[in-house]
Amino acid sequence: MYNLKKWKEKEGVFVMENDQWVKETLKEKNIDLIGFADLSEIDTEKRYDYPHAICFAVALKVFPSTDSELAKEYYDEFNAVNQRLRETSNFLVEKIMERGFNAYSLFEERQNETFRTQLPLKTLATRSGLGWIGKPAILVTKEYGSAVRISGVLTDMPLTSGTPINESLCGSCEECVKHCPGHAIKGNIWSVHMDRDNLVDPFRCIDTIIERGRVFNVMEGECDICISVCPWTKRYKSRTGELK
Repeated sequence: MYNLKKWKEKEGVFVMENDQWVKETLKEKNIDLIGFADLSEIDTEKRYDYPHAICFAVALKVFPSTDSELAKEYYDEFNAVNQRLRETSNFLVEKIMERGFNAYSLFEERQNETFRTQLPLKTLATRSGLGWIGKPAILVTKEYGSAVRISGVLTDMPLTSGTPINESLCGSCEECVKHCPGHAIKGNIWSVHMDRDNLVDPFRCIDTIIERGRVFNVMEGECDICISVCPWTKRYKSRTGELK
């Protein structure tokens, strides 16, 4: 753990140095969004006794197909971005430990039989102010819509926390609900502490992912039609020239 006396003597300057150091450390990793979260309101066991988190996102450059079958280009992009996030997470943990603090990557956390993890990456994203949870129970950002993949690192390194986002900006939009091929999205508006199952039926969602992936003989990945039809994603796509 960090030296508490030293931390108090250097409060402010020391915290800001850590924030800037993280951003500089990840600069060459082409990360699109970085946020810092205070985890003190989360149960200590659930957060592995770490007080802070760093959440970072990579924006997708290839978008999910809205056709009946998964697009190979998106499947390749999905896997490539995941690999980047895995490597970046491990890299950041190593660098934080070299700096004299403890750190733990959440990227490798495996889901249980109900498709849950102990501390969801989306929780880190909302706590750090990167975005809110959309009606399909996925992260939505103002900058890239829901066309992002995220990872997170827990640490005892002092950080300046972002402002948490506790309310949805989805409003009355139901594009994702209307276009979900598995009819898994319930159409409810997220707020902090809402359970995932109030937003989406995970079993219907997974069944749809598997069915759409059969064309490539894959049993993992995402359907993600909800990403492409999201108006926030469409704004991002229009800036990239991808929206037809």
